[in-house]
Amino acid sequence: MKRTTLRDRLSTLAIAAIATIFGAINSTHAVPINGQYIEDSRCDNIPTQFLRDELGLINPFPINEGLEITFTPTQQTVCVANDGLANDWIVQIQNLSGQAWRDLFFVCDSGVTFGNADGSARDVANAPNIIADSMRIDGTVTLGVNNNLLGESGPVDEILQPGEFWRFNVSNFMAVTAAGGFQPPIFVTPGKFAGSSPFGTTNGNASILANPVPEPGVISLLIGGAAATLLRRPRRT
Repeated sequence: MKRTTLRDRLSTLAIAAIATIFGAINSTHAVPINGQYIEDSRCDNIPTQFLRDELGLINPFPINEGLEITFTPTQQTVCVANDGLANDWIVQIQNLSGQAWRDLFFVCDSGVTFGNADGSARDVANAPNIIADSMRIDGTVTLGVNNNLLGESGPVDEILQPGEFWRFNVSNFMAVTAAGGFQPPIFVTPGKFAGSSPFGTTNGNASILANPVPEPGVISLLIGGAAATLLRRPRRT
């Protein structure tokens, strides 16, 4: 029987600690989704990509994906001319979670449209054949033809850090109430977005999709590298 050395014990404890951290990070994503942004060359050319989390108002969204959201009417528009209606908004979001986020996309519900969309989004798992208008919110660093993001309170790096807030424009947002009035963007559909949302425009009409930082794949590589380093033993002469 081989003797268990102090190095063996430390290696085992280190790997267990890393695995615990990895599990804790993964568990923060309480509303995982299978979203896809699809480029169709409207306002900005944004690569087609997948998005794995939905963020929204702290109630009813869980704290680990919660935002504080406010909106202000504006006459400012991006990409399109003002249509003369009271349907243009400046939306402010503040990250109340302990997670940093990147690749933030604004997506409207099925039946709602807006003017400064870059392309479309869909719920690959629940409604793959229904697409809805979508835009990439951030663009301060990688400037496109149209800049939806009006400002970051923290570093200008396209990362929504914990506690940081962003302001962005939604132009010609056609979410209409039964009485004929215009609604601002309302983010109250956890785990549902685009065509998969069971709610009408009187409950929720938009979503914010994003990817966590760092990506789980990167964390897995870091764990693998750390484990390999810890378990490597010097050759005996």
